[in-house]
Amino acid sequence: MEAARLSRIQVRPRRWGLGMAVVALAMLVAAINYGNNLIFLLAFLLIALMINGIWQGYRLLRHVTATTRGPAMRPAHTPGRWTVELESRLPLPSLAVQVDLPDSEPVHVSVAPCRTTRAELALPPAPRGYLPLPSLTLGTHYPLGLWSVERHVELPVGQWIHPAPAEAVEPPVEQATPDTGTRALDEGDPTRLRAYQPGDPVRHIVFRHYAKSGRLVTRRPEGETVATRPTILDYERFRGGREQRLSAMTFLLLQHSAEGRSWRLLLPGQPPIEAPAGGNDASARRQALRQLARFERPRDAEGFDAVSAHVEMAETVR
Repeated sequence: MEAARLSRIQVRPRRWGLGMAVVALAMLVAAINYGNNLIFLLAFLLIALMINGIWQGYRLLRHVTATTRGPAMRPAHTPGRWTVELESRLPLPSLAVQVDLPDSEPVHVSVAPCRTTRAELALPPAPRGYLPLPSLTLGTHYPLGLWSVERHVELPVGQWIHPAPAEAVEPPVEQATPDTGTRALDEGDPTRLRAYQPGDPVRHIVFRHYAKSGRLVTRRPEGETVATRPTILDYERFRGGREQRLSAMTFLLLQHSAEGRSWRLLLPGQPPIEAPAGGNDASARRQALRQLARFERPRDAEGFDAVSAHVEMAETVR
């Protein structure tokens, strides 16, 4: 959970606040001209009320803290959801949380003292990579609605966006695999054959098969587990442009993970990642998706991927 970096609190007058300020100023001028103590009292009461509204909004907003674990990883060019947790020692019945992006809508929550309040925010579609999260604006009109008290929040976490999965238009280039000798016996024997391995019992060797083919094979009982080779997701085997290859590899990776099949991811210049069949490959899948997300992405000084508007538009068209 990452805490927010808070900026200075800003105060802006609203329509009612401006109207009340004009009325208080007019009453103050009239009281000076006519020496009317009652008008003086009313003008000072209005001024005190406005100052107290600013102070109360500032005091309540200053105690609000925002934390987040960041949004869940999602495919490229799809909207996302972002959960921000808010806490305060003081009650704040009306708090608006808004992402600092064009056309974003604020989310209104009520913060109870010493309790965690969650705000669900919408994130717009974005290209693949590890991208910085937009800043937030915490704002309130409480208690009188005369002033808009705001505070900008920057959270030092990013959003992981993996390539959008898409089935390859052309199948990847297959590599020849050696014959494992799993052909059933001609006699209809329910057992199967596999290539001979040092240490196999002599009684399991099928000498008749050796006489016909010249290869040593042994019988494998039906109950014996067969070691399956992982599916190789090699970048060099796929066809098309970079984004097409990454999308096809992501599609197969997610498909194999959902079906519990083993896979091995190979990207140029990156360490291989492998997940065993039927095992809990959540960590390997997450690591592989992150590797696909950041493939050939330049990084900025803060460690995020630098994606220009030109690159984003080109990938969106594709």
